[in-house]
Amino acid sequence: MLVSSLFANSALAQTLYSDGPYLFYKNNKIEQIDILENTKKVSVYSGPLAINQTFSANEIDSFQNVEKIAAISDIHGQFDIFKTLLQNNGIIDQQLNWSYGKGHLVITGDIFDRGDTVTEALWLVFKLEQQAAAAGGKLHYLLGNHEYMVLRDDQRYLHPKYVHAVSHFNNDLRQQYSEQSVLGRWLRSKSTIIKINGFVFLHGGIHQEFLDLNLSLEQANNEFRETIGLSKNALKENPTWLSLHSSNGPIWYRGYFRDENLEEAQISSILKQLNATKVIVGHTSMPTIETHFKSKVIAIDSSIKRGEKGELLLWHNATFTRGMMSGEQKPLQ
Repeated sequence: MLVSSLFANSALAQTLYSDGPYLFYKNNKIEQIDILENTKKVSVYSGPLAINQTFSANEIDSFQNVEKIAAISDIHGQFDIFKTLLQNNGIIDQQLNWSYGKGHLVITGDIFDRGDTVTEALWLVFKLEQQAAAAGGKLHYLLGNHEYMVLRDDQRYLHPKYVHAVSHFNNDLRQQYSEQSVLGRWLRSKSTIIKINGFVFLHGGIHQEFLDLNLSLEQANNEFRETIGLSKNALKENPTWLSLHSSNGPIWYRGYFRDENLEEAQISSILKQLNATKVIVGHTSMPTIETHFKSKVIAIDSSIKRGEKGELLLWHNATFTRGMMSGEQKPLQ
């Protein structure tokens, strides 16, 4: 299969409800499953992407001396907007290959749900992660609440295309993204919270309740990985897991934007405990990328999910800017 076929035209996919490929480890081969309209096609994968048997989690989730950073959030199945932002802001080239050198690209969760080109976005990120590493850079795909929802078979926000696709997997997303699937195994290696150059990146936000758990970033990310695929009832059996997945937990918290009693001093305290200068989050939709609490919090969910436009946060030479769809860079305010 050619790389271009991995990133199919979204309008065609929506009309015909074709999807794939889904790859599975089976009998020392990679089995490929494609959904072609109403037909499930099974073959042996022989495509262009390098498929590892295992995917390693970060040993350390803090990174220093990174020269340039790009960050985006809540893509929600809007592949065309995602691709355009990356291309026009110098992250990838016109052939969808990494062109950001030693820079770090951070995706703070929620590639899944709502839109009709989730699979295309996942495989692009899968490829770019390998290319970034080869170039001395790094792609960080952090898990958001919708990743955890899909991995426990929560189908409430699936586009009809993916309702159709999961019907070919016994109507169970846990099978579709199991540990025997390439994407499922890959997702299980991901972190949820990282720190780069003193900036903390995650999906929802850091509440004091999380800090009171007294976990390092690495410990927190390992605990999160342990919860992948677990039901809500199973989470309740472990106090740490329940806290991580609560409304004040890192993947759900919206207090930076909705808690009228939250004060800058509390944000400063949180940052001091994290040994950080800023928290950069998605999850709560904004019309543009914007700052809060005297720039201590940066909100990067620019409402890509609406399928109209989006923005990319850029950091270089100690300066943040907003990367637009056109490639123009505007000041961060």
